[in-house]
Amino acid sequence: MYKKIVFSIFPVLLMVGVPFLAFGHDEGSTLLEDVNKDGEVNIQDLVLVAAALGQPGDRTADQNPDVNRDGHVNVLDLVRVSNRFGETEQGDNSTYHDIQDNIFDKSCANSACHAPPQNSRDLNLTYGQSYHDLVNRVPSNAAAAAAGMKLIDPGNPDNSFLLTKLMGPEAPEFGGRMPFGMGPLHKGKIDAIRTWIAAGAPQEGKVPGIGDLGVLRDPQEVFNPPPPPAPGQGYQLHLPPFKIEPGTEREIFYATQIKDENGQPVEGDIFINRVEIFYPSGSHHFIVYRLTEEGVANGVQKRGVDPSIGVNPEDEFRELDPEDPQVLGNFGVDRLFVVGTQTDDTLFQFPKGVGLRLPGNTVYDLNSHYINLLGDETLIGETYVNIYTIPEEEVKYEAVEIFVSNRGINVPPGLTRVAKLTWYVEDELRIRGHDPDTALNVFLLTSHMHRHGELFEIFQNSTDNLLHRSIAYDDAPIDLFDPVLVLGPDDGIRFECTHNNYDKNVPLQFGLTSEDEMCIIFGYYYIPVEKAGDIIQ
Repeated sequence: MYKKIVFSIFPVLLMVGVPFLAFGHDEGSTLLEDVNKDGEVNIQDLVLVAAALGQPGDRTADQNPDVNRDGHVNVLDLVRVSNRFGETEQGDNSTYHDIQDNIFDKSCANSACHAPPQNSRDLNLTYGQSYHDLVNRVPSNAAAAAAGMKLIDPGNPDNSFLLTKLMGPEAPEFGGRMPFGMGPLHKGKIDAIRTWIAAGAPQEGKVPGIGDLGVLRDPQEVFNPPPPPAPGQGYQLHLPPFKIEPGTEREIFYATQIKDENGQPVEGDIFINRVEIFYPSGSHHFIVYRLTEEGVANGVQKRGVDPSIGVNPEDEFRELDPEDPQVLGNFGVDRLFVVGTQTDDTLFQFPKGVGLRLPGNTVYDLNSHYINLLGDETLIGETYVNIYTIPEEEVKYEAVEIFVSNRGINVPPGLTRVAKLTWYVEDELRIRGHDPDTALNVFLLTSHMHRHGELFEIFQNSTDNLLHRSIAYDDAPIDLFDPVLVLGPDDGIRFECTHNNYDKNVPLQFGLTSEDEMCIIFGYYYIPVEKAGDIIQ
């Protein structure tokens, strides 16, 4: 099932509002100004901040008046609360939500088991209802009920029948292991549920000590490769299977080309307006890059080939060395960003009439980062990418990718710091070769941090309007703009990342492993075809 990011455009003028649709619920709660977490920013939140003025922030507190997460409660926090008066919480960034997304939704809440119409054992584990049906509820299993167990007993994991069922009951009268017919869950998922229950099984808020559940693959999970687009409708790129040993993480690159149904490289430029990305669980991210003419000439695609990485030794994988990442080429010189995701089974569809130009006669680098730090068996990574084309004569607006990284991250131990950077339209027009008077029509923005990231904000430079906010490093919201965000030549985008360093004894800096940090925005804008210049080669 796709986690969809879908755009739809109606035939209106370029400078007028362009409506978009996005399917799926918001997965990133970002209303930090709601200090008391009652669902609304109001006078009570202002009072809490005012009462704490001059005090240091407490990152572990349930109610943290350090709204901007800079380590101090001051007038800046008062201003933020005042500016968002009356706003209400729309999302859910809780540990319960993470467990729902990555455990209940994937393994339990289906129509044949614990979801309507079956609701096996009178247990509905769909979002929202699952909390009501689990917490403090007596099990339908007679033996468990007689033993005084609850399905979830807040603060008491050993008395929680849900945990017993997921681990595999030792007593036969307790029945079999769950999920039924699907094999056991990853140990890290079971440990996460134990930690959550031990913390009182809160419905809201984050429980410390629980990492990214999305990178944990259940032992018997099966990955089914997708069919390619029909001939004449698009092409399929394939990153072959590769190995990630237990207790490690691995980031690899695999060079390939766009080929037709006869296996021949595509000649000339193509335009795409739909991308589907499929891979099994365990990935931190997947990115499609294209190598520039300089990158190909520099032989980036042949550097550091290691036959031990692939399941098939003939597949030419290269592994990123965090100590010397430039061996595999420099971003912006040797390689350019095309599309990326942190979510398996993702669909991107651009607005009608908008096409992303891809040269057919070049090399594409497929970049996959898999994490197997909590695994006890070798993990196999793999990715399929379906790209769908539209005829060039149907392209009215040319899409261009945005990918900007702030590497100026330096957070000493025990502190929180904010890294800031501004992306200027004027520079973008000059570098891309667009007409200097062109307006950029941004239709998507999102962000990327690692686990020390607490807050990511993106602002329009000319108005200071907030465009994007994320406090979920592993599941940043993807913001669509309705109407599109029009940035003139004198405008730009400012972004700020707040990182903490409370568990390392060395400075936290930009880096490529999951234990380093990042501060990246990516997205897309479009411009009329006649305004498009020569993209950097």
